[in-house]
Amino acid sequence: MCTAIITAVGAVMQGIAASKAAKAQAATAEQNARIADARAHDAIERGGIEEYRHRRQMALQQGAQRAMLAASGVVTDSGSALEVQDASMREGEYDAAVIRFNSARERWGHQVQAVQYRNEASAARAAGKNALFGSFISAGTGLMSSGFGGSTFRPFKKKPGYCPVPGCPG
Repeated sequence: MCTAIITAVGAVMQGIAASKAAKAQAATAEQNARIADARAHDAIERGGIEEYRHRRQMALQQGAQRAMLAASGVVTDSGSALEVQDASMREGEYDAAVIRFNSARERWGHQVQAVQYRNEASAARAAGKNALFGSFISAGTGLMSSGFGGSTFRPFKKKPGYCPVPGCPG
């Protein structure tokens, strides 16, 4: 009898410990999700700064090209000189688009990781609840099978001739 009580208490304590461990695991996963969200935001910020720097460098390069062409006596607003400048700007715009795309792709990767961490936290919380509930079930069935509700312990067993309502037959 005493062994059954100790076993039941042990089962409940084990369930409580598993529930606390799951809560800690869920908290860690939630923190990791917040970090991944911050990294996603940072990726876009860094991408914007890099794209701005690249465009600024393009403008400086175009100004240097125009100055060099003008110093050589070439008309910069038409012909081959204009085509060279346009080609440089197109190439620069392509590079700026690649920078923007890469930062967006990096952000997406961090956002996916944040979702995975949130799912992990949700699963950990569910596992903790299940462990706690299971420990109570285990404790209860252990107590019942040891005599606290089995065939020997029947607090609500009807006695012969007992009737809970007045006037019932038999």
